[in-house]
Amino acid sequence: MIQMIINGQEIEAPEGSSILETARKHGIDIPTLCYHEALGVYGVCRLCIVEVSGTLPKSIRISCAQSVQEGLVVDTESEKVRKNRQFLLELLLARSPDSKELIDLAAKYGVSESRFYIGDTEDNCVRCGRCIRVCRDKIGVYALCFAHRGYERTVTTDFERLSEYCIGCGSCTQVCPTGAIWMKDEGDKRTIYTKNVVVSEFELEKCEVCGIPYATRKFLDFVEKNSDKNMEVTAIRGMCPSCSRLEHAKHIVGELSAGY
Repeated sequence: MIQMIINGQEIEAPEGSSILETARKHGIDIPTLCYHEALGVYGVCRLCIVEVSGTLPKSIRISCAQSVQEGLVVDTESEKVRKNRQFLLELLLARSPDSKELIDLAAKYGVSESRFYIGDTEDNCVRCGRCIRVCRDKIGVYALCFAHRGYERTVTTDFERLSEYCIGCGSCTQVCPTGAIWMKDEGDKRTIYTKNVVVSEFELEKCEVCGIPYATRKFLDFVEKNSDKNMEVTAIRGMCPSCSRLEHAKHIVGELSAGY
């Protein structure tokens, strides 16, 4: 275990862990937008900056990417950190002024408006890349991407059209920190949206038991191929989650009853 200090508190941390992970495990809050436990380090929002010293030269580092070291001293709320974080929040607010999550986070650090704001009030995407990374790195589908540069940079699909690769799983909507990409189920239709484009549209398969629309055929085929066959998993795929859980519970009760 590594011995280090965070905000004056002596802490033990597993070798190879990051400052951000270590701080969170000890109840020390470090703000971040692009970091997600299920995804790799990205370091694009820069909000998780901390000031380090001790075994490293005194400097500002990104805590999600900086690994812990023996004798490291970390300050998550030094004056330098707070000023840099306020500046970063102003930049983010200028680009995404309609994000409630970003507005609330900025207010926590005394930032109520951005001097860089240029007038777009309909954008709550913070360009953290979570949706793109979960689709690419965890699902392996590549339905989303960044397009354009600078202020015009946006999350979209290839050629900004309905994606032929999307399977309608909704993972992108689950990891988005601001709700800038969202999914809507209406009747037997599922649609996934961003600000600038409809990502995909699907007809939903209906549960064999209750008849409620619950998943896309492309998603069910994906799960069958990548989970059921590859991992030799036996699962009921023709039922919605509620009916599937009920059927599984009945099976367990049946097995327990047979044992007595």
